[in-house]
Amino acid sequence: MKDFEAFISDLSYLISIPTEKSTATPGAPFGENIKLCLNTFLYVASCMGFETKNYDNYIGEITFGEGEEIGIIGHLDVVPAGTGWDTPPYKLTKIGDTYYARGIADDKAPMLLVLYALNELKESGMPVNKKFRLFVGCDEESGWQDVEYFSRNHSFPEYGFSPDGNFPVTYSEKGMYIVKFKLPKLKNFCSLSGGTVVNAVCASACAHAKSSVDKDLIAKHGLTLNGNKIESVGRSAHGSQPQLGLNAMKALFEFLLDMGEDVKNAVDYLFNDKANLSGNENEQGKLTLSAGLLSETDENIVITCDVRVPAPMPAKEVFDIIDSFGIEYEAIEKHPPVMVEKDGWFVDALLSAYKSATGEEDAKAIAMGGSTFGRAFSKGVSFGMDFPDSSNGIHEPNEHITEKELLTAYEIYKTALFNLAK
Repeated sequence: MKDFEAFISDLSYLISIPTEKSTATPGAPFGENIKLCLNTFLYVASCMGFETKNYDNYIGEITFGEGEEIGIIGHLDVVPAGTGWDTPPYKLTKIGDTYYARGIADDKAPMLLVLYALNELKESGMPVNKKFRLFVGCDEESGWQDVEYFSRNHSFPEYGFSPDGNFPVTYSEKGMYIVKFKLPKLKNFCSLSGGTVVNAVCASACAHAKSSVDKDLIAKHGLTLNGNKIESVGRSAHGSQPQLGLNAMKALFEFLLDMGEDVKNAVDYLFNDKANLSGNENEQGKLTLSAGLLSETDENIVITCDVRVPAPMPAKEVFDIIDSFGIEYEAIEKHPPVMVEKDGWFVDALLSAYKSATGEEDAKAIAMGGSTFGRAFSKGVSFGMDFPDSSNGIHEPNEHITEKELLTAYEIYKTALFNLAK
């Protein structure tokens, strides 16, 4: 990779900006830090000689070339750092051959790798018969308002990829439905809360007791009691793979059930899969439900869940199952499954790049459970930078990437851009 030291310097500065979504201010719809990070990224691109556009600090665009349009989209916002880090989450730290920081894998380093690879294509002088449009998103983790804002008055290319998924290349993504389940208020407990974002397994949850509690039940469910506050600690994981985490709400609600609260349906269906959601499975994987957020309003206890749906399962079939839970709910977001031609020219160009850079001639296009920005394009895919049999700790403490992964991913993206440019 050319200019690796410059790349690390740019990455270090981007990482140092804590781009968790915060309170909107005039001209900064997702908070001042995300605005700063977006403008910094666009400044780096402009210094390379690219044309850039800033769409009111919702999303940025970097363009190069002429001809048929190819889109690339990623994001600079991150999930909250949370606790449990062995290094400062917003300081790029290298230990051995591994870099640690929040956002390094999801999605700041991949975005910067693509920019550097696009710059190498530009500087090569090779004739380019495509127009590359690199979109710099700012709200992937919290609602996609950036994409919605852009789409109101502009259009994305038909084909494109997002460096925010898995290698070799993902031709199909599960659908994602965000569902709020509403339970009656509890008799003897209040102020329930838990989780940080809906697309991560809830790692911490709590409730406050209005009267004394059974300490034997506290111990039975592995909870802690601090005054009148009952706390449950689990293990976070991405909402698309809830089996890799330990949901803190599960132990808390099983305790509440033992304490006589009316939460049996929540325990049975939201945490113990009584409806056998996971029995709905195909090449893309299983239908899954991950409880991400717990809150309490004046009227209800609210559990917000991330439901991932394999293609081509229709929405009606999904919600027929959810109807059987016997729990009031509201579907607040619906993103159906997406698929691109598995053996088409676009997937082939990306897969060929992966094979060339890694030597893995048997690599095949895959399906995934995650929902990425690739679906911003009508024929979009995700393309790295998680490698097979590797975990970068996305959405978890100690998010990381090895130097070898960075350099290999760069070669893959560079080769893919050169392939597509032809």
